[in-house]
Amino acid sequence: MRNILSLTLILIAIAIKAQNYSTICQKGIEHIKNNDYAKAAKCFNEAVTKSSNNHEKIYALANLAYSYQMQNDLPKALKEYDKALEIVPNELTLLQQRANIYLQLDSIGPALDDYNTLLKHEPSNTGALLCRAHIHTNTGEFDKAWKDYNQLQIWLPDNLSVRLGIAMLYQKEKRYDESMMVLSAMIEENPGIAELYIARSNLEREQGHNELAMLDLEKAIEIDPNNANNYILQGIIYEKMGKKDAARKCREKAITLGAESKTIGF
Repeated sequence: MRNILSLTLILIAIAIKAQNYSTICQKGIEHIKNNDYAKAAKCFNEAVTKSSNNHEKIYALANLAYSYQMQNDLPKALKEYDKALEIVPNELTLLQQRANIYLQLDSIGPALDDYNTLLKHEPSNTGALLCRAHIHTNTGEFDKAWKDYNQLQIWLPDNLSVRLGIAMLYQKEKRYDESMMVLSAMIEENPGIAELYIARSNLEREQGHNELAMLDLEKAIEIDPNNANNYILQGIIYEKMGKKDAARKCREKAITLGAESKTIGF
């Protein structure tokens, strides 16, 4: 009788633990749906401790990492993705999320390693291929970047991100006319996208055409007036034009919109 009672209590304890894990995860998912990522992180932190197997632990870690990621706490997100990938090293979704975080943190080497691993297992992963092309562009490995972009053009011939990446690659190679042709064509086709005007403004500024760069930036601000980075770029151009007071006002506007003063380099 005592043995039966002990076994019953063990089974009840297991059932309660499983129920607790499931309930906590459900609450965490609801918080994610409601964009309350701080509460979601708290739930999934607890869920990790309640997990009874690797499958449960990976699920909790992945959602915990995502919750940190959405709070822009990238180091914490990276730490949780690392823990999950220690259990399942080649889980491609987790690998891509970690690679994206490495890229945002400017950890180029680890990001490239993850993207290469992804593409080894999934050669047609266009998101990973686009990010790898971006890395090769910015590290000066232009031949590798072109190889990736040429493949992307076959798979995604009209994709704006691919075309913008090609324009940036032309710019890095100082093939300014070709970069300008790509950007101007994109703007003509998509006049309501602020990022395209910013890209063309950056190209013009690099060539010393500050007045043209300012016109494009003003158009970007007209489209997206609450983006602090637009005012930072505008202030940089004003500095180059010798308009110190106007640059100061741009800096103040950027800070008002949430930019940190220490990140404004003019």
